[in-house]
Amino acid sequence: MARLSVDFYSTSLMRTTTLDVILPTDCPSDAMGFDYMRRQDPASWDRTPMPAEKPPFKALFLLHGISGNHTDFMSETRIRTFAEERGLAVIMPSGYNAFYLDHPETHNYYGRYVGLELVEAARRMFPISRRREDTFIGGISMGAYGALRNGFKYAENFGGIIALSSAMILGDFDRLINDDVFFLSRNFLESTFGDLTQVIDSDKDPRRLAADVVYCDRPRPRVFMAWGSNDPLAEPNRALAERLRGTGIEVEQREMPGGHDWTFWNTALPQALDWLPR
Repeated sequence: MARLSVDFYSTSLMRTTTLDVILPTDCPSDAMGFDYMRRQDPASWDRTPMPAEKPPFKALFLLHGISGNHTDFMSETRIRTFAEERGLAVIMPSGYNAFYLDHPETHNYYGRYVGLELVEAARRMFPISRRREDTFIGGISMGAYGALRNGFKYAENFGGIIALSSAMILGDFDRLINDDVFFLSRNFLESTFGDLTQVIDSDKDPRRLAADVVYCDRPRPRVFMAWGSNDPLAEPNRALAERLRGTGIEVEQREMPGGHDWTFWNTALPQALDWLPR
């Protein structure tokens, strides 16, 4: 595998932002491949057929959680090993603390960035497939919410969505508000989501976006959801999985021991990657 750090100018954000990228570098093995060539006399190499070109790689756009950045998965998980074992390209952008939503007033279109612009840019920059069926979006906590929201909003781009411990807080703002915690303070939530009374059934609500996908007969991403049984957000995740199934979305649901932390995500992430089509 190769690890790249890419400075990328985003027109959706109107600034340069950074990606971490993991790319497979393995060469296909066949009867006339490099293993065979190494056994030959070097003088014969120019007469030995090269291996067949490998198809473009499947790609996962993987979104970090609150207070994180593009380096989180490299530092906190074995994502490089997980991806190498599965021949998967992984693109990890920074979403700051914006819940991967669009904020037109500051020209910070994080949703458009991860759901549309970044996908197209990555397809130009890296040897990844252009097929929707080979393109996936996923994340943890805030990033899981962002993957669900943008996976459905830009359903034509994604064949699958991975949501680990999704921060589905939309229906519970009043109970959750706590001005002693920055990401639960009223000021933060209102600056992120807008009028909190208008979020349900808006385009910030993955449940409504999933229903729109089905109602409008658009491509339906498959969904993998996992959460810890001790996660404070376990119940909203259960309810979301049931709601998505009710709309006609295919959902793989796993509730396992654990909380809302990297210990749980290190258990759930390889299971989610195994769920992706090989």
